[in-house]
Parts: sequence; structure tokens; C-alpha cells
Amino acid sequence: NFITSVLLLSVFVFLASTAFVFGAAWDADPGDLPDTTIKEVVINGINWLVGIVATVSVIIVLVGGVLWVTAGGDEERAKTARRYLVAGLAGLAVALGAWAIVRVITQTLFP
Repeated sequence: NFITSVLLLSVFVFLASTAFVFGAAWDADPGDLPDTTIKEVVINGINWLVGIVATVSVIIVLVGGVLWVTAGGDEERAKTARRYLVAGLAGLAVALGAWAIVRVITQTLFP
């Protein structure tokens, strides 16, 4: 049976790949933690949030573009698509502005 052979092959490949993990050398000290400051953690968190907002904004712009292309002359769908595009571009502008503000503040206050 094809499904049985594929299943057995995947189990074999999985079990064979775990052997490499046990052969790996671990020479790091478990107590060796990174020495990041609170400032760096906050900046990294804000940068992550800005990245997430920018990604969602780009997805909203893409959805608006698809709605616009598929409107087919329907004015109501074109208005909805226009609202998506404006909201997505506004979100992208907010994300870019937030990134710029954080960058200016961190470079000014913490050189």
C-alpha cells in the first residue's frame, strides 16, 4: 500500500534524523545569558510591534488591491476597496512614523 510505505519512510527518516541531535556537542554554559539592557529590550519590542503593524498594513493594502481589481465596475465594492487601501496606507505611515520616532529618540537620548 502506497500510504503505508510513505508513512513508514517518513517515520524512518524522522528517527534517523534524531541521531544527529544526540551526536551534537554542547559546550555552552547553561548560565551564560545575554547581557541586554532594559533599553535594548524595550527598543526590540517596539521594533517588533512596528514590524507587525507594517506587515498587517501591507496585507490590508494587498486585500484592497484585490478587491479593487475584482470590483468589476461595482461602485460599492470599489468604495470598500478604496477604504481598505486608505486604511492600509495610513497604517503603513503610522508604522514608519513610529519607527522613525523611536529611532530618533533612542539615538538622541542614548548615543
